[in-house]
Amino acid sequence: MKKIGLTLGGGGARGICHIEFLKILDEMNLKPSIISGTSIGAIIGAFYASGLSGKEINDILDTIDISNKRPAEVAHLSNKEGNKLEKFVDEVVIDLKEYYRKLENIHKIIDISFFKNSSFLHGKRIEKFFEENLPVRTFEELKIPLRIVATDYWEQKQVVFNSGDLIPAIRASMSIPAVFEPVILDDMVLIDGGITNNLPYDIIQDECDITIAIDVSGNLSIPEKIKVPNLFENIMNSFEILQDSVIKYQMKIKTPDIYIKPELKDVGILDFHKAYEILGSVKYDVRILKEELISHLSKKTGLRDIRDNIKGKIKNR
Repeated sequence: MKKIGLTLGGGGARGICHIEFLKILDEMNLKPSIISGTSIGAIIGAFYASGLSGKEINDILDTIDISNKRPAEVAHLSNKEGNKLEKFVDEVVIDLKEYYRKLENIHKIIDISFFKNSSFLHGKRIEKFFEENLPVRTFEELKIPLRIVATDYWEQKQVVFNSGDLIPAIRASMSIPAVFEPVILDDMVLIDGGITNNLPYDIIQDECDITIAIDVSGNLSIPEKIKVPNLFENIMNSFEILQDSVIKYQMKIKTPDIYIKPELKDVGILDFHKAYEILGSVKYDVRILKEELISHLSKKTGLRDIRDNIKGKIKNR
């Protein structure tokens, strides 16, 4: 049986759709031999590598209050928090209001940082969420080998985690600049892995026969009437332009065997309130993955496989 490598890219809320691709693998009774991921891809990749199915990960997602309709008691508390935040942002920048409203719907896993000058969210609450829901604590306990990418801020290079404590590595990988506080680990200041490698299929290609890369960088509509983006649109979309450029450069060097990029048009990094819309929008892409997998798995060993095997033998001499 051919070894399958699975790469789950970063993209904030858009990465929720990774779950649908995992469900297809489960349906086909296929398990990756190795997984790599960045940011949201690292999160979902860790849950999957721990042994949970796509459906079980979906069930965990359902425990987070991401809908717009919530009990009156919770809504009342959020309104108080909202008033406090609005008073704060009115003194700083009005654009923050829009992003807080998006984050309100995932209040269980966010912790607003009022007085930190490095970020909007602490990240401690989401770490607690991982502790409560991830079945394992270390890379060594995972059922599928996992590679998680973060970025060393001062050294300006990618850092790949594959051993030791799992949660700090995930937290580092998802530290979107200005949104989550950086993680201090092993004398490094770590930020989001998407800055250096948002779709890290290259770090697992030598360990598998078929590499699947799910790119959730999404697309933006061009407005009919040109408008100037607000502060946070400017920051977030500029970050995404950087990520997209890195992926395009990477694809020129070496491509994955199966590359899937759902359209995910006009879905922002923080649009977690669109979770069910995101999940439902990739039905066509999921079918493409299934067809591609059937095609690749049915192929006999080709010239490329023979060439790579010869190269591997020469290298090991």
